[in-house]
Amino acid sequence: MRISYQTAWLQKNGCAPDEYEDSFAPENAPVEPVQQFRCAVADGATETSFSGLWAKILCQSYVTGETSLETMQAQWLSQVSSKNLPWYAEQKLESGAFAALVCLEIRQEDERITWSAKAIGDSCLFHLRDGKLLNSFPIEDWKEFNNSPLLMASRADRNEEALAGLREITGACIAGDQFLLMTDAISNWFLRKVKEGDEVTDEVESFAIQEKLTAICSRERVLKLDDGRAAMPNDDVTVALISVTA
Repeated sequence: MRISYQTAWLQKNGCAPDEYEDSFAPENAPVEPVQQFRCAVADGATETSFSGLWAKILCQSYVTGETSLETMQAQWLSQVSSKNLPWYAEQKLESGAFAALVCLEIRQEDERITWSAKAIGDSCLFHLRDGKLLNSFPIEDWKEFNNSPLLMASRADRNEEALAGLREITGACIAGDQFLLMTDAISNWFLRKVKEGDEVTDEVESFAIQEKLTAICSRERVLKLDDGRAAMPNDDVTVALISVTA
């Protein structure tokens, strides 16, 4: 099978690009046909220390097949411990870093193509076919988003609840199917637009084009819903668009 893979991202309004704390992997699409493809998107929790680094480690580890959480945590600690930090940052470091994570694997066996996904927290996967939304995982309704999602922690003693809340899903796909992996702010917006009957599923190719994603976020972050909330929360946004061809 051949995989088309595109990514785009945008930091919060009022922040510099180097303050972006989401992550994704891999960096580039496979050039040749593959039997297996893995990708991941993670949303680092802004209020925690070095969460962007933790999000990056989680994504890269999934894509490379690293399954040891202890190894990932040790890698994070090694990298942050080498930094010269002021005392207050050292204190914050003790709490560790946190991130939401969604991962996708697509596999071809003979003529059959299957997919599986895992998620902890509120970063989401969407499976589309012919412009129709087939699966929304792990959140199905935009009203389910809240300010206290489960998050993977860089400290081993803080992961019991997150690991207990790990969600998994499997399915089959065909040539032409598309998958979106997106962090919470744009997932929230996307599900609300689908619920309202908007033809947003016809526009998913634009989400992974940097200029178009920037325009969408710039517009939707300032629009207000009837209850006064922003149409899209002002948060880091990451999108990965995966298309499958036989």
